[in-house]
Amino acid sequence: MECRRNPENIAAYVDDELGPAERAELEAHLADCTACREQVAAERRLGELFAALPEVQPPGDFEARFWARIARERDPEAGRGVVARLRRWFSPRVLSLGLAAAGVAVLLLIPRGGTDLAPSPLHVPAADAPIVANSEDFEMVQDPDMDAISMVDVLEDWDDASPNDAPPS
Repeated sequence: MECRRNPENIAAYVDDELGPAERAELEAHLADCTACREQVAAERRLGELFAALPEVQPPGDFEARFWARIARERDPEAGRGVVARLRRWFSPRVLSLGLAAAGVAVLLLIPRGGTDLAPSPLHVPAADAPIVANSEDFEMVQDPDMDAISMVDVLEDWDDASPNDAPPS
């Protein structure tokens, strides 16, 4: 019959790691349990075999290689050269994303009114000018009509243009 006692307690007993009360309880159990006595004998034989093994001497550079490996696992790029890092940063995916972002930036910076690259003067209303000048403006603020707003934008562009410029089409 097999005993259901925790085998870790038997290993702790063999290694003399049990407290006095636990040790006394296990010794009383060992007097009646053949399976646990066999387990104690097996643990003692295993300890003797380990004690008979020769001491392992690591190579002289073991510690340096160990810490280098830990550093590589923390930072996979640490063990690689500059070329590998540049290859990662300039991979086709990263380059295509960069070119797409540059293209969008160029498109946003080109003025919409033509090819004249001179900045247009900024129209700033007077400080005392009312935000809502009349009832139509008030209604537009309350319930914005996108067609009406776009019409106002076109008219403002036309109004801001100099007398020599033609109105936008």
